[in-house]
Amino acid sequence: MSQAVQVNLILGHTAQWRKKPTPEGYTHDWTVLVRGEDGCDIRHFVEKVIFHLHESFPKPKRAVKEPPYQVSESGYGSFNLPIEVVFRNKEEPRKVVFEYDLLLPNLDDPPINQMRSECLTFQNPSEEFRQKLLKGGAKPILGSSGEAQKTVKPRKPRPADGSEPPKKKKKVDGTNNASSSSSSSDSPSESEEDSRQSAAAKIKAKSVQWDTNALKRLHKQLNAIQDPQALQEIVNIIEQTGIYQLTSSTFDFDLCKLDENTLNKLNKLIEN
Repeated sequence: MSQAVQVNLILGHTAQWRKKPTPEGYTHDWTVLVRGEDGCDIRHFVEKVIFHLHESFPKPKRAVKEPPYQVSESGYGSFNLPIEVVFRNKEEPRKVVFEYDLLLPNLDDPPINQMRSECLTFQNPSEEFRQKLLKGGAKPILGSSGEAQKTVKPRKPRPADGSEPPKKKKKVDGTNNASSSSSSSDSPSESEEDSRQSAAAKIKAKSVQWDTNALKRLHKQLNAIQDPQALQEIVNIIEQTGIYQLTSSTFDFDLCKLDENTLNKLNKLIEN
């Protein structure tokens, strides 16, 4: 039986204009972070997170060994910020590197609060590391044949200005014992493809078919919700996608731009 497990990491950042530039001319404050999904304590399997800032920052290589895994700074421009997550693993893989675009809002734009979920799959880790992963929120995964299933590539969040972020690849150092849901560039084998299509077909059969009528119905049901707790749960679900706009008085999002998994979560919330 396969010992494969999956765990989700949340990567994201907030950024906003300063009321007054710093003496150095920095116009924005920002914070970039890595955390577990749904409050999971990833310190059980994460040794440290290294944020590779732009070389113009003092000590651009920032290693954070305890949660919260985040770095806060002031600046004046957007840049690529690789994020290196080092595991508490004595064997390979020892780490995974994510490419991350730290975007700052333009003049007159609202603050940015962008989060994205990254799914990591570990194929047959050592029992010691597997237990660390499970304590940190990982879940065992089994296919119909006992093989680990690959997850569908998550949709990338959009910046606050609504433009598409550039596509980036993530890389995993070491052997093929770990993979990311959006980092694989090798063509899958026929058996893997068949298994993946079979799993996708099962999921599709259980999900709502999100055509125009279904989206209109969901939109009407969401607008009818008055319960503050339910409204907060909706905000939490949408925030995980990064596809929304904040104003001084509203939290705006477009159902047509949300992925099927998010729509299913919203629908489940309404049914409950």
